[in-house]
Amino acid sequence: MKDQKLVKTRRSYDPEFKQEVIRMLVSGRSARETSEAFGIAENVLYRWRRMATKKTKLKSGESGNDKAAKLAAEVAKLRAENERLKTDREILKKALGLLSQSDSGTSMS
Repeated sequence: MKDQKLVKTRRSYDPEFKQEVIRMLVSGRSARETSEAFGIAENVLYRWRRMATKKTKLKSGESGNDKAAKLAAEVAKLRAENERLKTDREILKKALGLLSQSDSGTSMS
């Protein structure tokens, strides 16, 4: 007798089925329970959920790089504003000092 190799074929699931399973996971059903109920490995369920989360982030236009770039731009803007306010404050201090000097000089005369 010849040894026959068993060829495993990858099962495929339609997107609607995947979405329903992901909804079950998100609603609080455990991955183990869902895995046993449908005969799907837990790691596959986690992968489906992770991919669904990535797709949702991409649709919203917010990826990690986008957020980091927005934060960096905001930090740069705030630093520039902070420097401008420091300069304004120093100018006002000098002006106040000049005013107080001129006031004290005129009162002594």
